[in-house]
Amino acid sequence: MLLVILVNWMLTLKVSWVLRLFKPLVEKFEREENLERPGIQALYANLGVFLSYLLFGKTSLVGVLVLAVGDSLSTLVGKSFGKRGLFFNPSKSWEGTFSFFLGSYPVSLLFLGVEEAVVVCVVTALVESSKIKIDDNLTVPLTASALAYLM
Repeated sequence: MLLVILVNWMLTLKVSWVLRLFKPLVEKFEREENLERPGIQALYANLGVFLSYLLFGKTSLVGVLVLAVGDSLSTLVGKSFGKRGLFFNPSKSWEGTFSFFLGSYPVSLLFLGVEEAVVVCVVTALVESSKIKIDDNLTVPLTASALAYLM
């Protein structure tokens, strides 16, 4: 895990030999707006997972699964089928946010009860779709893990 974070950090800082090695892979999967800072999304995701594990131990699995399934699904559905922007963040769609919940709810049930899973997934979907300045790949695993831990 620390090795992945280190490689992502080096990509973000544009360490030349790391860029040459990973650039083709990063350019294929990185969002266009992040190409100036390649690997930044992965760095935030790894940092969010790492901090979740440090703070919440095994409960961090909830945050990891919510990030992996919910966030990925919301991006795919939102970009492909998203037509109605959210009133609090027009750059995100109702379709993407709803798919976040639908994707993260079943995996949350592996660790939480029905009511707890609903709370975790609704709150985390709102955090993911909000306009806060902190990257959602960092906030999603931390939020889901913290809520699961508190329940």
